[in-house]
Amino acid sequence: MEKSKAFLLAFLATSYFSYIAGDTSFKVISCSHYQKKFVQKKHICSIRVSPLCASNNVTYPNSCVYCFANIALDFTLRIQYSGKCMKPTS
Repeated sequence: MEKSKAFLLAFLATSYFSYIAGDTSFKVISCSHYQKKFVQKKHICSIRVSPLCASNNVTYPNSCVYCFANIALDFTLRIQYSGKCMKPTS
């Protein structure tokens, strides 16, 4: 029981400090599935919402919509972080 408490505490501390330090690492999303001709022809995405903020400061509702946009923009987009993009302050 003590080992599991110590593990949980270490995990939470690591997650917290990564967040505070601004660790923006995010997994790379592979869009190879969406490049297939039969997928391109249907161009259908699920309604699942898992927002992604891309390098063009646009929030995409999920990885499918992000991939179709990235394909249309010749793979120039990168994920900045998971979640809605912050509005620039004026």
